[in-house]
Amino acid sequence: MKFLPIPSEQIDSMWPYVEPVLQKSVSLTPDRIETKDVYDEAKKGSYLVWIVYEEKEDTKVIQAVLTARISQYPKTKALCIDFVAGQRMKEWLPIVMPIFEDLGKANGCTHIEGYGRKAWQRYLEKYDWKPRHIQYEKRLSNE
Repeated sequence: MKFLPIPSEQIDSMWPYVEPVLQKSVSLTPDRIETKDVYDEAKKGSYLVWIVYEEKEDTKVIQAVLTARISQYPKTKALCIDFVAGQRMKEWLPIVMPIFEDLGKANGCTHIEGYGRKAWQRYLEKYDWKPRHIQYEKRLSNE
């Protein structure tokens, strides 16, 4: 398996292959963001869209799509992994983690943060990821 970023100038040509995979993750927050928003931000360079793929009989098969961005806080900077979609995480995580660690360091980040399902902890703890908080949400009516 290979893990590569999609350069912003190639987003248009890759989007038909990436968007259906990414939709599975983005659809969990439909009131906040849609895949078109990710596309627009990737075109501007605000989001980096990454793919995990493998070659099967001269064809590249996408196994996962991840998005990353740099977030500047008042006291620190983080590499944020906002969306992860696909399959076979256990197989590609050892390839992805060192690349994201190097990317974060190269951009002066102090840490990597991400959002995901609780079940991912069993895969992530091997890479020293620690849960920091649980997000609670109360929907407000606009009456």
